[in-house]
Amino acid sequence: MIRFPAPPPSPSPPPPGRRGAHRATGGVPALRWPEQADVVEELRLRKVPRLLLVHPGEQPPTTLDPMEDWVRLPVDERELRVRCETLRARAAQRRPAIDTQNVLRFAGRHLPLAAGEAEIARLLIESYGSVVSRHVLAARVWPEDRSGRRNALDVRILRTRRRVAPLGLFIKTVRQRGYLLHADVDEGAV
Repeated sequence: MIRFPAPPPSPSPPPPGRRGAHRATGGVPALRWPEQADVVEELRLRKVPRLLLVHPGEQPPTTLDPMEDWVRLPVDERELRVRCETLRARAAQRRPAIDTQNVLRFAGRHLPLAAGEAEIARLLIESYGSVVSRHVLAARVWPEDRSGRRNALDVRILRTRRRVAPLGLFIKTVRQRGYLLHADVDEGAV
């Protein structure tokens, strides 16, 4: 059984048992509920998978978020490990992927893309969650042409945007910087 101690009143190194617990969670944050509710909320907004450790006698949270689970303390290490593996697997399904045949896969669904749409989507997926500049996109789509092709890139982005939207994926324009691919948080994709 793993028992997570209450946080120390002053900053100090983590207790020896905490290091083992981090290995058991495989990097998934294990947070004490309700003491760390503010951290839980921050991770929810960032769509980070998290496991809540509910103290005996405390009311567990009600959540429909597939990136969140909870266990009551004390918890068996095997159960902790399985729940964290499940959270990691759910998180992996929330990342879009595109194969060599230009089929975009996300949240258990798939969509074939035209070559031009696939090249834009592929670069945005490679940098999923980060901004990709117009210059980088244009250089990837037209490597031999350095003229910029501003309107052509705008048309490709527009077509790709429309094509990926039914999967719950959106291409957001980040002014003066480029484009960002993200998932609709209301989609509930697992």
